[in-house]
Parts: sequence; structure tokens; C-alpha cells
Amino acid sequence: MMGQLRDYIRETMFCLALAAMVGMPAANAFSLDLELADNPTAYLVNKAREKRILLIGTHHRNDYIHEVIANSLPTLAEHAKINTLFVEIPSSQQPNIERFRSGLIEADGIWIHSIVTSPSFLNILNQARDLGMNIIAMDADVPSTVNRDKWMSEKVITYMEQHPDEKAIVFVGARHVLKGLEWAFSHTPTLADHLSTYDTFSVVPWPDSVDVDQAVAMDITPTKFEGVNLPLLRAMNLKPHVTIITVADGVILLPKAR
Repeated sequence: MMGQLRDYIRETMFCLALAAMVGMPAANAFSLDLELADNPTAYLVNKAREKRILLIGTHHRNDYIHEVIANSLPTLAEHAKINTLFVEIPSSQQPNIERFRSGLIEADGIWIHSIVTSPSFLNILNQARDLGMNIIAMDADVPSTVNRDKWMSEKVITYMEQHPDEKAIVFVGARHVLKGLEWAFSHTPTLADHLSTYDTFSVVPWPDSVDVDQAVAMDITPTKFEGVNLPLLRAMNLKPHVTIITVADGVILLPKAR
């Protein structure tokens, strides 16, 4: 129980730290060659064609990344055959999700943790329902004796092994899709770590990173990202040498806040 509560406290602290860092200059992001970037939908479709599971990190209070996902779902379903969406909602809400998918209730009838304050989060659920996608609640309830990342990974693995022909997006807070983190004082595997033996591709968002109107996406390569730290990484208790090139495969650069 205490471990579960610590997970939520830690995630809340990350959000607060990131909010405080929004005004920080993102010089490393601005120096990237954006001509090499792609629009997020095309980028995610290309990756989903190659991989069975897309791990897409979000910031719970950032409308932009939720809108990117909602807008990309129709093309992902049509051209990459994505048919399942895993969401950071307690597994106990699965009956309500099934009622929602059947049209018996609206999305606001599903209990969602208060840390998710972006109204566009519900747009993702509505879009997935309209596309006939499977929506799987994968998070643990509070309190729980099981670490959330482990719980979520078991839900993903069990479902995907029972449905070998399906392809999925795992839509979850950004810290859960970071892999191989080296903590300063301890090590707790993330969702991405638990799924490391599966056919996955991880993408993280970078809020307030570009002076353009639309989000762009690109691979994280040493030539462009050597030594670059996301604000999220700077807010975490990691060893100093941990940078974006070691923890994710791709990045969605989001426009400055409206």
C-alpha cells in the first residue's frame, strides 16, 4: 500500500516540478534540425507498422499531446492496424469502459485519477470508441501492494499474449515509458523496462520545446540528442549522465503553451 501511494506522490511531484520548469529555456530543443522531423501522425504510423506496441508518454495536464494522440488514432487504425488502446485508468474501471464502448454511458462516467486534468484526455477515449478500438484499463487501484509499473506491464502482456493478432498503443504518463533509468539511490523498473522483451517503440513528449504552431516528431539519435535532457529527466532523481538518448526511441516536440 505504501509503495502504491509513493508512486502517486512521486508522479504528482514530477508534474509539479515540470510545471515549475515550463519557463526554462529549451535551447537544446531549438537547436535541433526540424527539417528532419515529421508530423506526429505519419511518424507514429511508420513506427507502428514496424512494431507491435507503441509506448506513448504523455504529460497529464498537457492538451497538446492528448490532441496529437486523438488526431492520430484514425490513421493509426487504418494504416497501421492499431486496434487496442491501453490507458492509465484503474483496471477496476474496465466494466465502465465496456459500458462506455457500448454507448450506455459517456466518457465522464469512467473514473479517472484527478491528476489527469486535460479535458482532451476524454477526446482520446471518444475517438477510440468511435473507431471500434478495444480500450483496456491497465492501472492499479489505490491502495495496492503491487508496483504500478509491474501491474500495468502484466495487464499489457497478458492481454497481448491472449490476442496475438492485435497491435496496441500504450498511452501512459511519460515517466512510465522511459527505459533503463539509472536512479541515484535506487532502481525501480518502469513499464518500458518490464516490456523490454516485447516488440515495442517508446515515444516521449517534450512540452514547450519549439517555436512552431504544430507538433513534430523525430527519432532520438546520438547526432541530434547527445547530452540532451528533457525537463522530465531534470526533475527526476537520476544519475547525472542519464540523457534522452538512453531512455527512449522517439520524441514528439510540442509547441509552446497557448
